Amino acid sequence: MNNEFIVCKHCGYDTNPITATQCLKCGQKLDVPVKNLNTDTKLKPKSLGDWLFTPWMIWLGCGLLFVLVSGSIYFLFSSSSSVNNSNGAGVYNSGDSNQSIPPDVKLYNSMKDVPKVPEGTFNYGGGSSFAALTAQGLHEAMTAAHPNFRLRYTEPKEGKPGGKKGVAMVIDGQLSLTLYAASLDEAQYNKAKERGFQLKQVPVALDALVVFTHRDISIPGLSVDQLQEIYQGKLTNWKQVGGPNLPIIPFTRSPKASNVLSELLGKEIDELSPSIQIVRDYTEGIRKVASTPGAISFGGNALIMGQQTIRPLAIAKANSQEYVQPFIDNGKRMNTAAIRDSSYPLARRRFIVYRLDGTIDQLAGEAYVNMILSKEGQQIIEKAGLVPLR
Repeated sequence: MNNEFIVCKHCGYDTNPITATQCLKCGQKLDVPVKNLNTDTKLKPKSLGDWLFTPWMIWLGCGLLFVLVSGSIYFLFSSSSSVNNSNGAGVYNSGDSNQSIPPDVKLYNSMKDVPKVPEGTFNYGGGSSFAALTAQGLHEAMTAAHPNFRLRYTEPKEGKPGGKKGVAMVIDGQLSLTLYAASLDEAQYNKAKERGFQLKQVPVALDALVVFTHRDISIPGLSVDQLQEIYQGKLTNWKQVGGPNLPIIPFTRSPKASNVLSELLGKEIDELSPSIQIVRDYTEGIRKVASTPGAISFGGNALIMGQQTIRPLAIAKANSQEYVQPFIDNGKRMNTAAIRDSSYPLARRRFIVYRLDGTIDQLAGEAYVNMILSKEGQQIIEKAGLVPLR
């Protein structure tokens, strides 16, 4: 075949016009070349660009782009929410999905496996919650694993020790780290930011606020609403909640030093009962309640579990009567299942708070977190009456 004629494959006649469909000699059908209607030349195979710009490929591309953009927006929103609320909801959470250890924290089997542990003596502080941990040998185990890493409890120069005081002392550079039983608030984050660094808090355990009364107060329990109304001064006599005709005398730690009262009352923290009596720490609170008819108080479970001079109360959500006990086995063990799934309404998380400032204090905070979250550290957490995260 040439550019002007078609050769018949049947008879070999080679002068059929390019426009012919049958051989002029034998009449057989000719193999007519496909023509380009616009250029009257043979069509070329489609290029990659021709395929990409077909309508169905354009629609497919738009669909993929929509999926990618939607996924990116969702990821960014989720990440932002995680950053802004990465430290959890504290008390009254329900199936809190943030109870897990942050993904950027590497987990180790033993404290000795933890790398980059700085040398020196580092101050720690906060409320008396550390007492149960140190009593079970937490800090002794850390020093045994890393002999040059030493810890020293430091009380505030002014006021009483507590979780809020501990965070303030971390911000002021007086402490390397502190134990805190609530999520950091915006004011704390902003104060650190004003000083040129950030704060980080990492959950290391679960526990619960436990309400306890004088031994002579015999009631099935209290709801969260009733407990709040007691500390707001709306309920003033035990007969109002099914108990004896006896004035209610509430004890608590100072809201300036500790966050326990704000955890309970939330935005109503300023609406306090005039009959509230302030105690220095949980030990004093237990002693005061045990010796005062009609008394009530509450605090972290680690120091209350096993106490025989007071009566721990079952607590129900909102204004219900579905009471859940904080302890089981006659008060000898925590109700771990109820704390993990938040069916006990005063479940909460415990955090370690430290500075992100590039100094040796940051290294100390990170090393402390890695050691307490090791399997060895979590075993001590459990012995101290807290619920481990691992």
